[in-house]
Amino acid sequence: MNGIDKNEQVNQRSRPGLAVIVIAIACAIQPVYAKHLPQQDMTSYVVRADDSLYTFADRYMQSPADWRLLRDINHVANPRHLQINARLSIPTSRLRQTLLTAKVVAVRGSVEKLGTAGAPPLPVSAGTLLMEGDQISTGRDAFVSMLLSDGSHVVLPSSSRIKIGRLRTTLLTGAVDRQFDLRQGEVTTDVTPFKSPRDSFRVITPSVVAGVRGTRFRVNYRTAQDATTVEVLAGKIGVDGSKADNVPPDNTSAPQPIKGGAQTLVLAGYGNLTRTGDAAGASVRLLDPAEMVDPGKVQSAPQVTFDITPVDGAGAYRTEIATDAGFLDLLRDQRTTGPQAAFDNIPDGNYFVRVSATDAHGIDGLPQVFTFTRRLDTTNAAATPIDGNGYLFRWHVDGAATGARYRFILSDHADLSAPLIDLLDVSGGEMSVAHLAPGKYYWTIVVDTFENGLLLSIPSEIRSFTQTR
Repeated sequence: MNGIDKNEQVNQRSRPGLAVIVIAIACAIQPVYAKHLPQQDMTSYVVRADDSLYTFADRYMQSPADWRLLRDINHVANPRHLQINARLSIPTSRLRQTLLTAKVVAVRGSVEKLGTAGAPPLPVSAGTLLMEGDQISTGRDAFVSMLLSDGSHVVLPSSSRIKIGRLRTTLLTGAVDRQFDLRQGEVTTDVTPFKSPRDSFRVITPSVVAGVRGTRFRVNYRTAQDATTVEVLAGKIGVDGSKADNVPPDNTSAPQPIKGGAQTLVLAGYGNLTRTGDAAGASVRLLDPAEMVDPGKVQSAPQVTFDITPVDGAGAYRTEIATDAGFLDLLRDQRTTGPQAAFDNIPDGNYFVRVSATDAHGIDGLPQVFTFTRRLDTTNAAATPIDGNGYLFRWHVDGAATGARYRFILSDHADLSAPLIDLLDVSGGEMSVAHLAPGKYYWTIVVDTFENGLLLSIPSEIRSFTQTR
């Protein structure tokens, strides 16, 4: 066989077949490997004069050494010389980001920044700057409002706890990334419309991931039900069902929605309820705004009270008091099962009250805002019998404003209707009435003062007595 061993011939004939097998295996493996390659989000950049991969990486990338990554992705032959107006593809995840702050603009009651690693909590006051990673907690009847760099507001009412998961901007694009992790209670947001399509604003709870694009909405995580309600007052949001174990502990990426769960788009005037572990709940229409009975009356009684006109479908009502129309400086927040609300210890002043009806699922309806004036009645008054079947009425008003005028009303009706006497500009702090027929009488003193050119009438308590002879 020409000096060639038979076994060697067999080996030579078999080698081409072996090579084919190896190539086939490689071809089979390669597509499988490719499927596992992560697909990166890219940002496009137009090259300007004096740009190089070195200067770009030093200015905008997380590491100056990222010029090599840019070279490989964009197939750049000379990293020092780039063609002006050429487009570079930049991995968004490698762009440099800077941290932002949130400024506390209003605080009521006990608000704390929770410490880490066993450190004690720190009190939060107006002017405090909060950063990514900070966790804020509000006590009972406590509230805090935060202002973000773009003008958005975040309000945390009483008995709530939130962590600032992300608060940063990308240096190259200016895109702002904000994430708030609601651990307990509620958060209300008023988000400024986005300037960049890459801007993001998320509120996450153990139940949902709520993504926003410029809107006013509320998210309430109900610990007892392990469920989250969302109410959209303006704009729209996308709500995905989520689970607590889907939230990255280091907040380096967005929490992942439940696999297979469809996103619910919630428009203005709608809300939804989502239980932890379930797909996002269906969108439902919010209840109509609630009305109030005589909302403009001066609140002069020891308790500030509001009577709400019942709303069809309401299982409860929510009444909030604030010093501003935007409800950033909250004073009180109360839920009642009936259409009445009462508040103690409200100082004198001018306020805003916001009322909404709550449906059977715990979703708050559309709110309505009214103004009201609080002036506590400080009138000390008494009626003493005198000769001639009459009474002497005396009164004194603690802290009465200069120029205050007094109005005396006497009636034989408990609501002071059809008064027997209704006198304006009564001076001296007393007056007498004689020749009263037997019966029961009701009387009051109304203190009239002028504030900013407007007449303010503060009624005192309605008192009564019985004339027996």
